[in-house]
Amino acid sequence: MLFLAACGMSQAEDYIEQNYTFVDAVAGSTSNDRAMMYRSEQSLADTASELSQVQEPDQIGEVVEGRQVLVYDDEFIILTEDPDNPDTTLVEVAGEEFVRNTYHPGFFTGMFVGSFLSNRFGPTWVQTQGNRCSRGGCYTGGGSYRSFPSTSTYGRGSTFRGGGPGVGK
Repeated sequence: MLFLAACGMSQAEDYIEQNYTFVDAVAGSTSNDRAMMYRSEQSLADTASELSQVQEPDQIGEVVEGRQVLVYDDEFIILTEDPDNPDTTLVEVAGEEFVRNTYHPGFFTGMFVGSFLSNRFGPTWVQTQGNRCSRGGCYTGGGSYRSFPSTSTYGRGSTFRGGGPGVGK
C-alpha cells in the first residue's frame, strides 16, 4: 500500500493496469496530460462493482447511455460499454486535470446529482469549458474528440451584416 502511494497510483489504477488489457493512451490539452484506456472483459455493471470493491470511490455517477464514472481523490475512472462488444467495457483512467481541461461538460450530464463537478472544478467550469469546446473540439470519452457547433453570432444566418457602404443593405 505504501508503494502505491509513493508511485502516485491508486489501488484502482494499479488494479486496472495489472488486470485489464491496455488499449490506448489519449493525449490531453497539455503535453503532460493524458488518459489511459483499457478493456475489461466484463459488463459495465460488473466492472464498476469490481473496481468499487478494490477501492471505494468518493462518488459514483449514474449509468447514462452506457457510461458511468467512478470518482476518486485525484482521478476519474470512466467506464463505457464497448460499442463493438456490449459484454466488455472500456475503462479510462484520467487524472482530474485531464478531465477539467479536456472533457466536454455535457459528457457528464445526468451522471451526478446536483452541482458535483461545479463544486469540484469551480462554478464557472461548465461555462468556460463549454466556450472552449465550441471553438474547437472537446474530448467525449472512448478515445475520440468531437467538434461542437460554434456559438458565434457571425456568419450565415446571424444578425451581423457585413459589406460596407453601398453594398446592398
